[in-house]
Amino acid sequence: MLLNLFLNNVWIAIGLWAVLYCLDYLFTVKSARMYTAGVNNHFVFSEGIELNPYFKEDIAKLRRISPRFFFLLLFTSGLLLILWSLGLPTAFEFGWGALICIQSVIHLRHIRNLAHFHYALASKGLAGKIETAHWLSLRLSSVEFFLFSALFLFIFLLWGSYFILGGATGCLSLALRHLFDSIKQKASSQSKA
Repeated sequence: MLLNLFLNNVWIAIGLWAVLYCLDYLFTVKSARMYTAGVNNHFVFSEGIELNPYFKEDIAKLRRISPRFFFLLLFTSGLLLILWSLGLPTAFEFGWGALICIQSVIHLRHIRNLAHFHYALASKGLAGKIETAHWLSLRLSSVEFFLFSALFLFIFLLWGSYFILGGATGCLSLALRHLFDSIKQKASSQSKA
């Protein structure tokens, strides 16, 4: 099974994580560039396209290289290496599954957004302008991650893999974070109005 290749070779597992994490950042910067190049004629996101407050400034400035990004990449890779080195295969499988499954969902969203932005740049099939409040972007993201969490949980119940359970837990964690951030953001915007 392909999963065993990664679970038995820590450097291949960390390598895949690093590639996916780097692609996530590159796709985000590409989306931000497209947004400022004309997508914003059709879609307006009140606080930009980045939902993670940790990277909001880097993406808004279209930074190709982010010290924050590299810090988190090294930190998470280090945590994976520690789990592996401590001889905790179940914890490693669970943690790696959380990271890989979250990135899988994020990449699906990136590909959908890049395709949507491609048509928006040329105004193909789109007319008018939609303005989306930041709290709603967070809420919609939360719904998507809840759905993927449920899907991964269902697959875990069928398959019993801690990798998939990690994915379900990771997606649930991100769904809750976006939900709570959305509630806080909505309350803040209503108190200003």
